[in-house]
This record gives sequence, C-alpha cells and structure tokens, in this order.
Amino acid sequence: MEGLVLMLLASSAVALPASSAAASQSTPPAMPISYSYGGYPRIEAELQWGTKPQNQIKTIFDTGSIGFWTLGPNSTINDGSSARYAQGPCNKTVKNFYNWPASSTHSKPEAVKGGIGYSYGGNGKLVSGNYHINDTISFGNTKYPAFVNQQVSLANYIQVAQLDSNCAIPESDFDHSILGLAPFGVGGSGIANIGPSFRKNLRDQGKTKSSSFSMWFDKPSSNVKDTHTGTALFGAVPDKSKYSGELVRVKLNPPQEAYVGYYVSLPSMSAKQAKNPSSKSSTIGISDKSVKQCLLDSGTGNDMLPFIGKDVFKASGLINYQSPQGTSIVAWNGTCDSIPAFATLDYTFAGSTAGKSVTIKVPIRSYAGGQYDQLSDIPKTVCGLSVEFDEYGSCVFGAPFFTAVFAAFNDDKKQIALAQGGVSTGAAAGTTGLGSVSVIASGQDIPGSV
Repeated sequence: MEGLVLMLLASSAVALPASSAAASQSTPPAMPISYSYGGYPRIEAELQWGTKPQNQIKTIFDTGSIGFWTLGPNSTINDGSSARYAQGPCNKTVKNFYNWPASSTHSKPEAVKGGIGYSYGGNGKLVSGNYHINDTISFGNTKYPAFVNQQVSLANYIQVAQLDSNCAIPESDFDHSILGLAPFGVGGSGIANIGPSFRKNLRDQGKTKSSSFSMWFDKPSSNVKDTHTGTALFGAVPDKSKYSGELVRVKLNPPQEAYVGYYVSLPSMSAKQAKNPSSKSSTIGISDKSVKQCLLDSGTGNDMLPFIGKDVFKASGLINYQSPQGTSIVAWNGTCDSIPAFATLDYTFAGSTAGKSVTIKVPIRSYAGGQYDQLSDIPKTVCGLSVEFDEYGSCVFGAPFFTAVFAAFNDDKKQIALAQGGVSTGAAAGTTGLGSVSVIASGQDIPGSV
C-alpha cells in the first residue's frame, strides 16, 4: 500500500481434478480476487471468516504491505481531522466485522504484548488492536476451497486523517481489512518482520513449498463498469493460457534504505492515439530522471508515474482536465464507455536475462475506475482516470496496472516475472478453471519464465 510504514507497538505440473473437494486435497491454495468500479478501487479479496461462514469482508489484496489484519467486534473508525496522529470528532461503529465468538473453528485469541499496530499512507491511517487469532477463510464463490487455520490480527480501532463534514462519510467507505503480500523479513528493517504474514503462514503449514505466488485477471467485460475478476495462486503458477507472450523475469531494483514491497527498474513508456489503432507509437519522456525504480503495489488505487504528462497527452489524445473549481485530473475526453477497448498505455520492462524484455499494455479502460464520479465539478462527458503523470521522487504501479499484467513473485530466488495479462478465462470456475499448474519448489526458478 502506498507509503506504507508498519510498526509493532508492544516444480512439477499438477492436473486439477474436477471437484472442488478433491481440489482442496491436491492443488496449491487459490483465492478469487477482484477490481471493482467506484470509489477508490484497489485489488480486493472478499473473505468470509469462520464456521459457519460469515458476511463477506472486502479485504485489500496488497503487495505493498506485510501484515494481515481484520476488524473484530466492538471496533471503531475515527475521522474528521486532516491532521496526522490527531483524533477527529467522528467515531463510527463498525457494522461488518469478523465476529469470532460466533465461529466454531476459531482458536483462542492470543494477546500480543504491547498491542499490534499498522500505519499506512505516511501515517495517514493508523490501525491498532490487541490479539492474534486463527480461523477458517472461505469465499462467496465456493468453487475456491477454504483456507483453514489462518492467522490474522484482530484490529479494533482505525484512525484516519480525513476531513469529514458533519461526520457524513459512512464507516463502510473505510478499509475493514488488509492482507499484506510483500516479502516477509526482506527490506533491511524491523518493519519487514511485522506479521502476521499470510504467505509465511501457508509455508509454515506446508501448504506451499516456497515463498511465492502468482496473480492475474481474466479478459475484461465490454462494460467498463463491470468488475474485473481474477485469481491469486500461492506457491505455484498456472499454465500459459493465463497470459500471452513470454513470462519474463524483470530487473529488480529495491531501495538502498529500509523498504517494504516489490521494486523493479523503471520501465520505458510509449503511447499512440487512442482513437486510431494504426497510429505510430511515441516514446514518452521522463519527468524525474532521478527515479530509477517502481513499486508494484496492488493496494494503491492509482498508477503514479514519473513520465511527462504533456508527452502522454500529445501521443495518446488523453487530456489534463481542469475544472473551474480547480480540480486537475488525467482524463478521457468522453464518457468512460466511449474509450476504445484497443487503446492502451504501454510499459516496457527490462529483463534480468540479457536481451529479454516485456511490454505490458494497460487498457485505458483499466484506468476508468470511477474514482472521480462523486466530484460535482467533473462533467459526465469527461471520464477521470486513475493515473497520474509528472510524479517526482517515486514511481508506483498500482491496481489499474495489475488488471493487465500476469505477475509471479518468488521470494526464495528474488524473482519477479511479468507477462501480458487480461487475456484469460476461468476465474469464475475456481480451481477447476486453472488448467494445469506448476508448483514452485524451494530454490526453483519461476516455471516457464525466461
């Protein structure tokens, strides 16, 4: 997640069987993920805790953080002040939470000495609680087998630096759970060891053979407002039907200082006229040449990129929309539905193997997430996009990027492999829609990667 800081306050191919019951015995763990239109969209997993399965809790599926927490009983979200670390006047009782006492499979809550705490967005969001607990996670799509005995932090208080006139923002608009996926114990600082770590738990339980996972989304719907559906597969990769082209291991470029998350070398960018598929592609200049690396962060709602905005607008036909009230956003000059499906912004990443590279074409429609729909000064004839250019000091590929990429992460070998995603089918079918998968053994390269 963007600007994350965490604090502790106290291979072989497997053919999938037809039935989900059998799949739970023989296939690597898999989870449905989604990217939905509206609000501040990010990659999510809708988790049902406990036995009997409880209400779904939207959980941010976050490659930019480590810890795993969810709100439990008697939880409060505080906002109303824009000042960081300061309590606001608005205390909101959480209505949808993991009610662990109602589950028949929960472990005894384990008190954490000094409590637990997480901080996000430059300390703009503080999360705290007192316990860890284990229980079963399941999904509304029962074609994905449940995860049993999963450890999570029980949070009971969130403080958000957010102005909130008349305390009108509903508690449901705020995050209720974050599942961190960044490497555990990597990053040169104690913040890289703050758990619980969902993936470490899977490996410790013998459910995966390496610290690895892959994730991808299926072909998008023709309706720009429909939900993107995808799959996360732990300890394995699927076959080539889930991506196109080569699966390329890209150059890693982590910061020298302490960090959390996955960093790759800055790619090059190109674009062509969005209304003319036969137009010539143009290379986009870099606005801040000191930026050498990009964070791959599915928990951030925007792509925030150090490429020159005016170059993008000239090459693609996108616009920098400025409202009379002062709002300035990257936009499509038309309704979101009018964006051609073939129109993309293209990013080329250098491979770690000499002579290899991979270009990820992100549909402009993937940036039309509805983030600005609630702003009264943005006309309905302009489609605001979840991308920012002319960034200085950093580069983040967020949730929109992940809708278009097949990504495999292998911490054991310090590998990230990318290919063109958004080309497959099968997510709705659960584990039977995976085809064959290749388990990533400890110390093994990502299968099928070059």
